[in-house]
Amino acid sequence: AEIMPYGPIKMFPGTQVLHYGQSVFEGMKAFKNNNDEVLLFRKEENFKRLNQSAVRLSIPEIPEDVFMSGLTELLKLDGEWCKADDGYSLYIRPFIFASGECIKASASDEYTFMIITSPTTRYYPSDINVLVEQHYTRAAKGGVGYTKASGNYASSFYPTKLANARGFTQVIWTDSVEHKYIEESGTMNIWIRINDTLITPELSDTILGGFTRNSLITLACDNG
Repeated sequence: AEIMPYGPIKMFPGTQVLHYGQSVFEGMKAFKNNNDEVLLFRKEENFKRLNQSAVRLSIPEIPEDVFMSGLTELLKLDGEWCKADDGYSLYIRPFIFASGECIKASASDEYTFMIITSPTTRYYPSDINVLVEQHYTRAAKGGVGYTKASGNYASSFYPTKLANARGFTQVIWTDSVEHKYIEESGTMNIWIRINDTLITPELSDTILGGFTRNSLITLACDNG
């Protein structure tokens, strides 16, 4: 393992990720407090979910010490990119991809794990308009909807582009069978409040479970 300056990745045209999509990733954010400390939110859960995604796509799991030590050492260097002002954070993207070279339809025999970072602000700077998608499907039973597989996002871009053209910011995905049960939004789990009751869809293999979702359930139950 090594830390290198951000730059191009050299790969052959036959690199398997380009042909068969064996690629998973995580999305994390670091925040800086008033003491100039860089803080992470439940990083252990990101590690677990990355490996959960990897297993489903037949990718070897990453050892915890490799993930955590790499993350810690990188943040020692990149922490200065994290602004302490409200609304700012450092986005962290760990990912694994099939880096073996073979055009036979098979799992790769070589994989690369990397972490990159980027200073960022709020994902949506203002209120959003959403479209309930009732034609296209994000995930089906038995598939990879519960993972952070790169292909999940690739297949969502076209329906989202159609929604954007109609003035909507993002789509809300419904079930793949009847298109009448709400599952999740394009970039987050979804919550509905009716009076003092909070409702969120039950997790299944078609929904990506988020740690903010889990935290909100815990906080809501603790507060009645």
